Amino acid sequence: MGKRTQRTQELGELAEITLRELASAAGGVRAVHSAIARRTFAAVKLGVGPAALPTQLMHDAIAAGTYATITAACTGAATAVGALTGSSDVTGDEVTEDDARPSPSHTTRGAQTIAVLHGLIGDDMERSSRVLAYPMSIRVDGRPVVPKYRALTTAFPDAAAHLVVFLHGLVETESAWRLGGRPTYGERLDSEAGTTSIFLRYNTGRRIATNGADLSDLLEQLVPAWPVRVHRITLVGHSMGGLVSRSAAHHAAESGRRWVELLTDVFTLGTPHLGAPLARGVHVATAALATAPETRPLANLLARRSAGVRDLIHGSITEDEGHASYADGFDVGAAADISVPEGVRHHHASAVITGNPRHPIGILVGDGLVRTDSAGGRNKLRDIGLRPDDGLAINSAHHFTLLNDERVYGWMRRALVGPSSESAP
Repeated sequence: MGKRTQRTQELGELAEITLRELASAAGGVRAVHSAIARRTFAAVKLGVGPAALPTQLMHDAIAAGTYATITAACTGAATAVGALTGSSDVTGDEVTEDDARPSPSHTTRGAQTIAVLHGLIGDDMERSSRVLAYPMSIRVDGRPVVPKYRALTTAFPDAAAHLVVFLHGLVETESAWRLGGRPTYGERLDSEAGTTSIFLRYNTGRRIATNGADLSDLLEQLVPAWPVRVHRITLVGHSMGGLVSRSAAHHAAESGRRWVELLTDVFTLGTPHLGAPLARGVHVATAALATAPETRPLANLLARRSAGVRDLIHGSITEDEGHASYADGFDVGAAADISVPEGVRHHHASAVITGNPRHPIGILVGDGLVRTDSAGGRNKLRDIGLRPDDGLAINSAHHFTLLNDERVYGWMRRALVGPSSESAP
């Protein structure tokens, strides 16, 4: 097929995924419609008897034809888009970058769109997409940087010996750290503490353990290729990113990676170490919806959620700690805790949406997505070894406030370099 720009390839895959999802949605609507119609006509037959049969047959024929046409049109269009753009071609034709027209993944809005797809169906995209299911990568101005000396020297001309690696959360990108348009934690640390901050992007729909292993491998390549000798590594993860950080450290210790010897601090911000209530709720809701024909298609839709989302039920960080393919049911299964390693300080931040941290609503919902006990890694049944003294709790804040907040930055800076000489951090 010849050369194709990466932009064309990405746009083609986005269009193809959208059309195929519409086709799937049409099938789900048809199933709901059919289930309701069967129940309705059954009730009508109780009153008028067999006289309702011709009307039912006509209705079923028209409905089946309409939904079949919609599904066929969407599927056919997806196939056509894939053929025209090469997004379904796996022959290895060269894909090039068009500098004048950036690829969606290199723009803030485009990357965010892809990130949402990753969070929802990222594990499936890894099997079906060529360029949208990109691997974990260092990003500078939205573009990937390979962990090789020449590329790193160009991307980080002021490379320092202390690396601070930032990992975003579910359906986020590295741009999430710039919440509200303010300078990121990393930019401020680089300016005030002489560090070099590295922002990563990854497919959040994959298993957390898989992303953790990839992070470990990436850091193992990065350290020897860094322009100056690395003396210290700090990991900072928001939400799921904190689990990926812990998973990477665990993987490195188990597999003998050398980079972990340089790891001194891990910061987890609003991380569901003990799992997220929403993930457990969706798990149980899927089972409940599957009990009735009218809602079973909705259950099938929820059942498609990614492996990464499933891992949030218990905050699983290893392949053996829970499994993404377990069947949906009313039983959420058992958790197996992996304690944080000794010799590395694990700082943990939590938030509550209420002004009073002891308000019952604040205790119940935490930051809106993660409860404070989960962010602190300890409740009456579970304990992963985080020290209460290494924690920060902020109030009148939600889950995403933790991405860029003065209180969090001051706490982080003090933990890494000591109190600021200025009156305020």
